[in-house]
Amino acid sequence: MTDEKTVSVIVGQVRRLLYKKRTTNALEVLTAHLEEDPEDREAQELLGVCHFKSKQYEEAKLAFQELTRMAPAYAAGWVNLGAIQNLLGDHQGATRTLRKALQKDKKNGAAHYNLGIAQKALKMNSMAISSYREAIKLAPDMPEPYTNLGNMYIDMKSLSQAVKCLQEGLNNCPKSAKLAAVLDRAKELKEGRRLNEAPLGRLVDEKELAQRQIRTDKRQLNATQRNEERDALRGLARSARHSTKPFVPLLDEPLHHQLHLLQLAAAQNDTRNEAPAAFDNMLQTVGELDRLRQEIAEATAEMKVQLKKADSGS
Repeated sequence: MTDEKTVSVIVGQVRRLLYKKRTTNALEVLTAHLEEDPEDREAQELLGVCHFKSKQYEEAKLAFQELTRMAPAYAAGWVNLGAIQNLLGDHQGATRTLRKALQKDKKNGAAHYNLGIAQKALKMNSMAISSYREAIKLAPDMPEPYTNLGNMYIDMKSLSQAVKCLQEGLNNCPKSAKLAAVLDRAKELKEGRRLNEAPLGRLVDEKELAQRQIRTDKRQLNATQRNEERDALRGLARSARHSTKPFVPLLDEPLHHQLHLLQLAAAQNDTRNEAPAAFDNMLQTVGELDRLRQEIAEATAEMKVQLKKADSGS
């Protein structure tokens, strides 16, 4: 076995070679060293990194698999293996690997982020959203989870959520050009949708509207008829307002609070690693409920605006 001083020198040499992008030379040094000391964990991890940087993903996978054998309690080894499995398209395998990483370190933001990638690829979108959110909470200075989550919200047409998420990401990671670009796209889409929608989301087809023959001549009404029509319209407005008001408190805070408690309960379930399928189903249900919650929140906000306008005009 190589002594610790020699190992430190070799590791330092490899890191300098990687910094200079001399990956081939770094691989040569590591291969020779591991032949002499095959149980050097740090060198084994650097071997996986070198293969990854060289886009030799199968070799990187083998290197990280060996690392997890050498150091099964080392969470980063499992995270790196899961990331490589994602790159190779083995998303089911990545999911299993990354759950092992979280067994070793449940607060590993990179593990949650890579798990989100695997779940998104498997079309488990609600679970992917939960994983990205957890990654953001644990590693708020990592821009990738914000970007991926923002793109998911854009795909789901939840543009307000996308802008909020991406803006938070850019606040925490101001140097991320990719985050800034996705945020600009989300804002443009949101503004475009706002201009093309009427209150409460009813779409307006401007071309069709322009082709309609709309009567614009004045109706001949006397004062009594005008007052009667005003009273009738005010009555309809009051009736609609009174019918809508009870729904606002019902759809507002209580629903969000209860869903939040449900998510906390799911996150604290100590049996999730023993029955991952059941836990995944639970998370998926929670995610779907949360997606509906976001849609309801937007509709509720619009209802509040319309009610306020109606109240001020009555």
